[in-house]
Amino acid sequence: MASLGQQLKKAREERGVTIHDIAAATHLGARFLQAIENDDYKILPGGVFNRAFVRKFARHVGMDEEQAVRLYEEQLRESGGEPEKSSYLGLGDEMEAKASSGNSALLTGILIVLLGAIGAAVYLAFFRGSDELSPAPALVSTPTPQPTATPTPVESPGASPSPTATPTPEPISGLRLQITATQDDCWVSFRADGGKNEQVTIAKGETREFLADEKISFIRFGNLPTLNILANGRKLSIEKLAPNRKGLVVDNVVISKDNYQGFIE
Repeated sequence: MASLGQQLKKAREERGVTIHDIAAATHLGARFLQAIENDDYKILPGGVFNRAFVRKFARHVGMDEEQAVRLYEEQLRESGGEPEKSSYLGLGDEMEAKASSGNSALLTGILIVLLGAIGAAVYLAFFRGSDELSPAPALVSTPTPQPTATPTPVESPGASPSPTATPTPEPISGLRLQITATQDDCWVSFRADGGKNEQVTIAKGETREFLADEKISFIRFGNLPTLNILANGRKLSIEKLAPNRKGLVVDNVVISKDNYQGFIE
């Protein structure tokens, strides 16, 4: 029986598409797709990510997704299981530019929508309100002061200036997370509110922003201890986020606008 990679390659060639065509459509790296066709999974991140890659590949070439995953799992059992991966270090070097650009475009679109909404609110609150103000009173001429007029008192040099009111910042209605990889690359799989699952790689020194109305569910954090996480501007404690952590990879962490204050350092 043909292997999974052989069947995917045959389905792709029958459709007349190249590896790079599929990479552009699925936002998966061409190296990963080529490795799947060669039944060589050593460079893939492993676990749920490998299965997600296989599903995307199969879907795009018209192969049954469940059958593709079953073949993948059978091949793993025959070969003794997945190659052991001690951590998710270095995954950023393996990711193709296409994968990161697709996720960046999604985040950029969300930011544009939010900025547009904020701009509209400011316009309604300040500029439209000015149209309803009463007309300014007419100027009244002031007589020329007489030479004997009392001079205006001068404020003493030591007097303190009158305090000015500091505007109160508007509260953030949703949830904004800013995640920075401080020491090494990190792989993150997440879902915002009720949206679809997405995967991104945060390169060392890079900051990614995640936005949601209610919550963000992190299906997996790779290399969690290297991350600096801010929720609505407040730094979160890694120990509070994952109190039972035993390694670098942590699954199923949910941060919401209601519970994030419990994770603050």
